[in-house]
Amino acid sequence: MVSKDELKDKLEALEEGTAVALKVDVDAYFEVITTITDELIRGKDMNVIYTTTTIPATSIIGVLDALEIPRDRVHFVDAMSYMTMGGSGRSSDVTYVESPTMLENIMLKIEYLLRKHPAETHTVVLDSINSLAIHNDMKILAEFLHIMVSNLRSYNCFTLIMAVAEQQAEDVDNVLAMVCDEFMAVTS
Repeated sequence: MVSKDELKDKLEALEEGTAVALKVDVDAYFEVITTITDELIRGKDMNVIYTTTTIPATSIIGVLDALEIPRDRVHFVDAMSYMTMGGSGRSSDVTYVESPTMLENIMLKIEYLLRKHPAETHTVVLDSINSLAIHNDMKILAEFLHIMVSNLRSYNCFTLIMAVAEQQAEDVDNVLAMVCDEFMAVTS
């Protein structure tokens, strides 16, 4: 178990190319997001590509703006908004994917942002594996995660795969154990 206060130090100690499963308590969810998008990149030449399949990116942008967290190094891939809102409410700061079932498109959009926004280091956040498990067959999801993590390692990206602890299924834990180097349970 890692407290949200210890998370930053743990993440900073990781080697490039490391994939981490973050099993997050609901109470610590937004603190983890702000740690990743603000404190982790401060003072580094690092971009964050935040892939959301649970909460629309505009909601996360609203939280970051309310907390006055600079977003110039945070780029979004949103696989939820198009499905729930259609074409309305779109933001130019966000790259959209039609549905969380379109795993290949998610991977292509991440790779597009890696090339569009070059940096010394990238962190790719997948939020959340729980939502992807609802929308996809577990075998297909396992294959997607394996390919995505392997591809991101070739870019020396940090990969953070978030899961909401209260919604986690055992088969999702097994997939994460196969593809991730580290497993951290984060509490408030």
